[in-house]
Amino acid sequence: MNDLALGSIVLAVAAVPAALLVLLLADVVKLDGAGQRQRWIRRSAAVLAVIALPSIGTEVWGWAGAAHLEPLCQAYAAPEFHARRPIGSATVRVTTAGLTADGSAPAWLDSLRDPSLGLAALHRAGDPLAESATLDLDVRRIVHHRNLWFTVSMDRFRLLDRDSGLTLAAGDELWVDAGDTRYHCGIGSGPIPTRHTTYPAGEGVAGFLRRALAGPGPDTAR
Repeated sequence: MNDLALGSIVLAVAAVPAALLVLLLADVVKLDGAGQRQRWIRRSAAVLAVIALPSIGTEVWGWAGAAHLEPLCQAYAAPEFHARRPIGSATVRVTTAGLTADGSAPAWLDSLRDPSLGLAALHRAGDPLAESATLDLDVRRIVHHRNLWFTVSMDRFRLLDRDSGLTLAAGDELWVDAGDTRYHCGIGSGPIPTRHTTYPAGEGVAGFLRRALAGPGPDTAR
């Protein structure tokens, strides 16, 4: 669907409640003469449109964003796991690109320090101790695409074996910005577009890493 067609749909849907309200009021308010009645309807419709269209239009824009994100959630939200055996006592180097403007640690990093993950050590790239790590958790933020109405962004997580370069696990967190509304899906927010997420905090990234280190399972990628 092109941008012009989507804009037409948003405006049409947003105008429906205002039109219905005007017609309902026209039946309630008794006016003499068809001409006076028509003028009242037109003026009332104009006033209601000015009042209602911004908020209704924004809400419909957000719903359209969720619908736009849904097929991408189906394609990207489910992580893939490729490790052929459990990985114990791993040392992990975390490399991030473009996640925070000031280079600070992402909010999910602390969840990876949970002792239940069983990591021997966790270091950020740039720490001299990180060079001895056996695994890389490479995380990059990209813009998947943008148009007049939406911007879809992704945080892409890849767990790599540093010796072989093989990808042991891959997962993504996606979100769409539709006006002032943002919908998420992915390893931190689940498979269905949602406005309610704890990402970038929460346990989603830790759960992804825990499952990756566990080795083969029923949801291991074919």
